[in-house]
Amino acid sequence: MNIRTFRVSRQQGSILGYYIIVLFVLGAIASVAGLVVQHVQFSKRRSDRKNALEYSEGAALIACQELNKAYTNSSSFFTNLLSNSAGGYAKNTALSTSAQLVYGRSVSAPFSNQTAQVQIWTTNSTSPTKARIVSYASVGSITRTSTVYMAMSFGFGAAIISDAPGSAAAGISKSVAQNGNVVVDGSSKSSTFVNGGVLANGRVNVNAYSGVATNSVSQTLYGTSSEIPDYTDESSADQLFDFNRFIAAAKLSGNYYSNVSSFVTAGKSNTLEGIVVVDISKSDSSAKGIDSGDFPNGINVRGTLLVNFSGGWAASDKLVNTAAMNINAANLSGLVATNPATYTTGYPPTFSNPAKNPYTLDIKSSYPQFDNFSADDDLPALMYNIGILDIHGPANVCGVVYSPSFMEIENKGTGTTQYFNGSLITGGGVYIDNGNSGSKSVVTFDPKAIDKLATSGSKGKTVQVYYRK
Repeated sequence: MNIRTFRVSRQQGSILGYYIIVLFVLGAIASVAGLVVQHVQFSKRRSDRKNALEYSEGAALIACQELNKAYTNSSSFFTNLLSNSAGGYAKNTALSTSAQLVYGRSVSAPFSNQTAQVQIWTTNSTSPTKARIVSYASVGSITRTSTVYMAMSFGFGAAIISDAPGSAAAGISKSVAQNGNVVVDGSSKSSTFVNGGVLANGRVNVNAYSGVATNSVSQTLYGTSSEIPDYTDESSADQLFDFNRFIAAAKLSGNYYSNVSSFVTAGKSNTLEGIVVVDISKSDSSAKGIDSGDFPNGINVRGTLLVNFSGGWAASDKLVNTAAMNINAANLSGLVATNPATYTTGYPPTFSNPAKNPYTLDIKSSYPQFDNFSADDDLPALMYNIGILDIHGPANVCGVVYSPSFMEIENKGTGTTQYFNGSLITGGGVYIDNGNSGSKSVVTFDPKAIDKLATSGSKGKTVQVYYRK
């Protein structure tokens, strides 16, 4: 009896052990299955995150291309966005404000069975200088976002930029330059140096006494893929710059002079600040020339001087200036013409009178058709709209010098310095002549004076990425 009972107990104990083993195995299988499921889910989430990021980045790239096309094409920037060929952008009224505009669209091509959303954020301006692109895409339960910051910068950089077609002439005479070429005519008695390169649709002709590095010269670009666009048509109302916008700023700040006489009176003994405009009519008796008698201390400006030729001036008409010209003048006490390490600058200028500061002027309130200048804008130092301002006297000019016509810079004095630090931009060729004993002529490139140049609309500008995340 006792033996039988013992055997039954042992048999029951064996079965119980078997069940325990089975349960352990099943638990192990369930744990492994759970790990497999978790791994599969984790792998899918990781794949979805990767794919969503790639879609959002791809959409951001597409938006960058569309932004560049809308900004650099003719007509209104925002009109171009609305009529974008791959799908028009629509204004997001919920996100837009009076100071900031947001336009967006859905991107499906070139994706397969996938869409992404893109937004372009800009300031409320006809020609914004900055933009932010935000794109986002969802795959499964994962949404990834990409952000790209864009800046609209001037697309050309050199000490001298000439968009005239030019001619095939290889000489260094003034007449060759007047045909639309760049001519630098130095002398063994003087120092002549161009630092920072030359970009020219025509020829660039220099003599043996002119310090112009040949490897920094790009010439005969007309008709090639590298041709400089023509932004210097004298018949245009604004050309590379919207002159009326600058004139409006000058009027608001009390810097508008309707004739040479009033300009001489204001500037004869004073340094003028801000955007300064002088109208010179062809019938003005002073239109034949300006000299040191008019400005015994030189023409002194901190900011921008706009010479507005009016009343019948032609592209070939000339106003000779022999008075010293100091615009954003640099300290040249240590200048060695052949040593770029000694080149200093007075750009950007500082303004002692806040009422003259062009960056704080509220132009738009009085002239709604014009945007205010922003602190990011580079304003030119010297500009004129037609004709020739023939510079014969000393010059110390820092910033961009612009002429749609022929540019004539002739160092006529003995021991005289003509110094231009920024960029010379011309539509009719340029003649730089320096043949007198001990004189110095320097043209050097300053990218900080031109990269955010406040041109008319998007003229001359390109869209560049400066940060992404």
